[in-house]
Amino acid sequence: MTDNSTSTIHDLGYRRYDGAREGSRGAFRALYWQGFRAMFGVGRPWKTKAVPVFVSVVTMLPALASVAASGATQGQLPITYANVIGAQSLLFLLFSAAQAPEMLCRDQQHRVLPLLFTRDVTRTHYALTRLLALFTAMFFVAAAPLLILYLGEIGVAKDPGAVFDTMGGKIGPVLLFAALLAWVMSTVSAFLASLTPRRAYATAAIIGVFLSTVVISQGLQDLTGMSEATTKLIDPIETLRTTAMQLFGETKRWMELTPPLSVWVHVALLFTLGAVATLGLVWRMRRVTV
Repeated sequence: MTDNSTSTIHDLGYRRYDGAREGSRGAFRALYWQGFRAMFGVGRPWKTKAVPVFVSVVTMLPALASVAASGATQGQLPITYANVIGAQSLLFLLFSAAQAPEMLCRDQQHRVLPLLFTRDVTRTHYALTRLLALFTAMFFVAAAPLLILYLGEIGVAKDPGAVFDTMGGKIGPVLLFAALLAWVMSTVSAFLASLTPRRAYATAAIIGVFLSTVVISQGLQDLTGMSEATTKLIDPIETLRTTAMQLFGETKRWMELTPPLSVWVHVALLFTLGAVATLGLVWRMRRVTV
């Protein structure tokens, strides 16, 4: 028979939570902030910071070079927003393709979703919160070089005050294009990343989908003789570049030969693409197995 007189009770230090329960709003803030930090690798090993740091630095270098060249020539070499930002499209794609799986795929791979869904986080709230974190990070990365060009154009002018008065309305196109680029790439990347728990597969799918539209667009133009303005609508990256040209009042040779559709038609198409991808993300998260 066991001698119970020698039994002891150990205090392991467990205590009930006595703080304020913030409910769904607190869960939203915590999930959003954790996702935003994950987009830049904050609190993670250095290798997870490689792509965010690389893309952020490399996309700002051409903007700084353009401002420096314009300043050296005393404004004779104009600053072209669309040409600079359009050339960085693949780098923005690399950022979204590498970082979107860091949030959505890791949660599935490490089986975090059951813990999240047992609290005040619904599947729809989870999808929209993760998307908002991705969109915000993409917006900051896309807006940084545009703001450098905007401020640099004012700074290198002979009379910055006078130039600022005439360029006050240009901040609108800067913010609008950064938002459009972030909207398209974040929504499509989030939807594709939600389809698999494997980060490598998700990254390959995101890059593959965007690049396949380039091939399809070019193939239709070569095989069917469709106008360049029409076939470019199939390619989101080219549509973004054309929209940038229109927003900043710049042009290319093909735009003079075959004038593209109105800028607001392009804006509507890009917004619709992002909205469809958002619905796909919500649909996927409602049906994912946890």
